[in-house]
Parts: sequence; C-alpha cells; structure tokens
Amino acid sequence: MSSIFDSINSWNYRPFRRMGVTICEELRIGKLVSSIIKRINPKKVLEIGCGNCLVTLSVEKETKLPSLISIEVWNEEITDKEVKDYLKGENYNLVENLFPLPFKEKSFDLAYSVLYFYNKIRKERSDLANEVSKVIKDNGYFILIEPEIVRNMRKDFFNAGFSEVEYHVDQGIFFSLMKKVDTNIQRSIT
Repeated sequence: MSSIFDSINSWNYRPFRRMGVTICEELRIGKLVSSIIKRINPKKVLEIGCGNCLVTLSVEKETKLPSLISIEVWNEEITDKEVKDYLKGENYNLVENLFPLPFKEKSFDLAYSVLYFYNKIRKERSDLANEVSKVIKDNGYFILIEPEIVRNMRKDFFNAGFSEVEYHVDQGIFFSLMKKVDTNIQRSIT
C-alpha cells in the first residue's frame, strides 16, 4: 500500500459505483494524473465527474494547484456533504453540476476526467467533447482516463479539436493526454 493510501485512512471513504474501481485504484489513478499535471504546471484545472473526490484529494495533495475545480452531480449514493467531509482541510472548490459545463469559454488551462465518458452513448459523448473543448484555453490540455476497451472514444475528442500528445495504458485503464489546437491557427487553415 502507498503512504498516501495509509495516511488518508481508506476505510473512511465509500467507492463511487459509476467509476467501478476500488478506493486504492482511485488513489493510484490520482497519483498518475498528478504526475502528468506536474509536468504541465497549469494554473487553473477542472476535474469533470469527480465522484467521491478521492482522485481530487490525491491530486490536491500531490500538486498543490493554485485552482482546482471539481464538478459532479451527487445523489443518495454519496452526498455532497460526505464529499466535503472527505476534503476537510484541503483547498478545493466543488460545483454541483455537470453538463452543460457552467463555465465561460477558455476558462481552464487543463481539464481531466476519470472514468466518466465511457458511461455515455456516442452521440452524447461527441457533444460533451465539444463542451469540454469550449472551456479549455487554446493550447490547453485535456487528460482522458477510461477503460482501455473503449480507447476508440478518443476520436470524439480529436473531432472536438484535440490532438493526442501522449497515450499509455496502466492496468487496463488508458491515459490520453490531449492538447487543444489553437483555434486561431485552425481558422487560418480552413
């Protein structure tokens, strides 16, 4: 077990069923996301579909980002109060909302999503990818983390103006780091 796993007393947290992973796996994913974020060093980050916020907690502890906003629609499975209790003492900003994203265009340097989009049908996913692209600054980044079996979903994000910078698989989950194409350059090409 990792030291972060020991230090946050995992038995105090409930898994979020939509994600379909264990608490330990969420923390591992959080560490892997953190390593990517540290290389990019963004100022303003959006986490889409944060679930029980254990990835949020891991990213916050590892990166100490200036601004991390996590969005989700909580329900009776896990409430926003429980999530806020998990994050007590951490610098977080939770927004109870998902799509359409409640942010201005080009608001974020980087966004990431862990095991959210594979639950969406293709047509809806395509629309959501465009929505994600809208809130990320030109030359900003998006990290898509999903089961490897659905890796072709990356095409929806490519069609929304992202190009893949890096791709790797860890324990059946893919991590795709994408960069948003500068819309000024894109307009001059077309």
